[in-house]
Amino acid sequence: MIKADHKKYARWIFIPYMNRMLKKNFSHFYLVNEYPQALKESKLVITPNHISWWDGFFAEFLFSKLLNRKLHIMMLEEQLKKYWFFKKLGAYSIQPDSIRSILETARYTMELINNPNNFVITYPQGEIESFEKRPLTLKEGLKYFIKGIENEFYVLPVGFKIHYYNEKYPSIIVRFGKPLNGNVVLSSYSTFKNEFMDNLDQLAEAAEKKEFVKDLFA
Repeated sequence: MIKADHKKYARWIFIPYMNRMLKKNFSHFYLVNEYPQALKESKLVITPNHISWWDGFFAEFLFSKLLNRKLHIMMLEEQLKKYWFFKKLGAYSIQPDSIRSILETARYTMELINNPNNFVITYPQGEIESFEKRPLTLKEGLKYFIKGIENEFYVLPVGFKIHYYNEKYPSIIVRFGKPLNGNVVLSSYSTFKNEFMDNLDQLAEAAEKKEFVKDLFA
């Protein structure tokens, strides 16, 4: 597997470019609700939906403003080999068709989460799907990545939506779901799936009603 290799120079080069790209292609970055402050110091796994090529950009932009920790994001190995620069920003790889790769990635993920200076982002769908698709494909690999985490930790579902209003470019809309104790996710994965989907439904409703607390582009 390919491990993350954070480099400060990579952030100096890429993050300003990424921010310009986002603001060039999207009108607003709306928050439906505030980030759960209780998670500031907790061991944390963030599980967004996977709707577009932009998703990693969305996550980096959002969580760099919320968490003073090193972001680590799981990517398909073939994609990380193609976009190798992302490992300098915290990306690491998985090959879902390889048992050996899955085991290596699971061990590495647990090591990352057990270090309080890190947090991990992983996409339970495993592939890009339309926001509107129902039912979504929520794979159970998440359980294997978190089962060896020491002590208390939390899993936070996060929903992103690309939504068009009466403007040339669409808006990015994000909603934070209910934080779940990791042991609850391990013992009842259906509880995680229900919260994941409920958060997306509430995000869709807020997008239609234009109910937001903040625009991060403002």
